Amino acid sequence: MTASALDLVKALIAFDTTSRDSNLALIDYAQDLLEKSGARCRRTLDTTGTKANLFATIGPEGDGGYVLSGHTDVVPVDGQDWTLDPFKPEVRDGKLYGRGACDMKGFVGAALALAPEVAKAKLTRPIHFALSYDEEVGCVGVKGLLDDLKEQNLKPALAIIGEPTLMKIVGAHKGGAKLTTRCCGREHHSSQPERGANAVMMAGDFVHLIDSVWDELRADADPRFDPPHSTVQANVIAGGTAVNILAKEAEVTWEYRCLPDRDASKIVERVKQRAAAEVLPKYTARAPEARLETTLHAQYPGLAMDEDSPAIRLARELTGANLVEAVAYGTEAGHFQNYGIPAVICGPGSIEQAHRPDEFCAVSEIDACTAFLRKVIAKAST
Repeated sequence: MTASALDLVKALIAFDTTSRDSNLALIDYAQDLLEKSGARCRRTLDTTGTKANLFATIGPEGDGGYVLSGHTDVVPVDGQDWTLDPFKPEVRDGKLYGRGACDMKGFVGAALALAPEVAKAKLTRPIHFALSYDEEVGCVGVKGLLDDLKEQNLKPALAIIGEPTLMKIVGAHKGGAKLTTRCCGREHHSSQPERGANAVMMAGDFVHLIDSVWDELRADADPRFDPPHSTVQANVIAGGTAVNILAKEAEVTWEYRCLPDRDASKIVERVKQRAAAEVLPKYTARAPEARLETTLHAQYPGLAMDEDSPAIRLARELTGANLVEAVAYGTEAGHFQNYGIPAVICGPGSIEQAHRPDEFCAVSEIDACTAFLRKVIAKAST
């Protein structure tokens, strides 16, 4: 008996695939389902061998076809005030609750549930299933999946990324990155602050500078986005050992969200150059060894709007939508576009529920996604 989309989404939520942990149990489960429908499966692993991407194909060999793409990892639940077990899905008042319900196991479950129907369809072009790891920590995993496709000389015609959009069509999103800046000073007794270099104070000055760079970015706007400009902000600060010791080290974790057709590297360079000129001299005057060290940890490209792309044309044809939206959050769609695979974002649930306690996806959204994907299968059979 074929599992319903709702049952499959529930089954996926039950796998704790928080990004810090392995996703292999879920990948094994998905691969078994797909292979039972005759799918040809490929895996790509991370360097530890504890995480995997899965790329599966049903239908004709060769190029072309439609990719149904989703990530398998979820964000942590630590410190969040859940009213239910986040990994024991529940339906209440027409809403499916659980970590990943909308972001984005709702789409993945709906797609996997249709694998038997894909197998029975008279496909003239293949349907591909792409499941990735570590999207939530910077779209890390999908790059290996796409590199593997390139090595196999396999180029799908387009990709549908099922991030939560309330089944609206999204054709553009910002790019982003996670960075840390290590502020290095000199320890000294806090009663004589000018004989040392307080790294925590340096971090504070650096955060103030980031806010100033953000103000500069506001002048370059694209009204399709909310907010309409690129942003840069600090989100985590750590440092210091005691209230009476000048901190030797402090670390600022920060990010940018860049409009997709802008050069994101210029934001980083602007921050680094201004910090070197405006923040660091105050501290090297007291301690010549003081320094700022910035490290890029993860980066993903934006998705540039192309309303004539085959991905957007297909989504509009199947949904009847006239409006193609742009969003500030990031997805793996930019990576697909950079690899020459046109991409569009369309999936069940609202981004407003993602990453929050008591995350949910309306059951009606999962039903709407299933109906949409059935139209995709029918289109692949013409």
